[in-house]
Amino acid sequence: MGKMVEIRGLSKAYRKNMLFECADFDVNKGAVCGIVGKNGTGKSVLLKMICGLVLPDEGVIKVDGNDVEDGKFPQNIGVILDCAGFLPQCSGIENLSIIAKVRNVVGRDELENVMRRVGLDPALKVKVGKYSLGMKQRLALAQAIMEKPDLLILDEPMNAIDAETVVEMRALLKKLNEKEGVTILMTSHNHEDIEDLCTEVYEIDEHALRLKV
Repeated sequence: MGKMVEIRGLSKAYRKNMLFECADFDVNKGAVCGIVGKNGTGKSVLLKMICGLVLPDEGVIKVDGNDVEDGKFPQNIGVILDCAGFLPQCSGIENLSIIAKVRNVVGRDELENVMRRVGLDPALKVKVGKYSLGMKQRLALAQAIMEKPDLLILDEPMNAIDAETVVEMRALLKKLNEKEGVTILMTSHNHEDIEDLCTEVYEIDEHALRLKV
């Protein structure tokens, strides 16, 4: 099926702390790939480098065959990182509408449908600043999937949500992968998320990414 993400010779250090050194890494198209490792090993930094938000010191990153470089971001991806950046004074649907205008490929009906899909009411007038952490996480997932990406990059997508919502979100991610062919690359501190969702798992160890058997 080919590679959705290809990384060769990746090196990255922060304040003389080496995170990655000549690391290689692949994510196959159609996979659900989990990244695990201790705090501070660079899981979030790796995802940001794949998104083009952080530049590596050395190495090549390709997403769907295209180089990720300074000012050249991967196309057709959906992302949840550590800061969603929603406008607190706007409602959920208003936030999604503002974001959707950047590419202008989805309309109001599609935004309302994606909110329902993640368990949010698009008619809710409550401002996002008043949302619970779990509701914000649902909205972040809605934003990530609303333009039907080929690749989802998710940093701790189950963070701060209750057990019932975790079950719903896992089911949605499985459907996106199995029924709609979306490739997923994710981190999680919850071993159950990794075991239940991932078809392949890499561990960050000694500045490299190693496939767990």
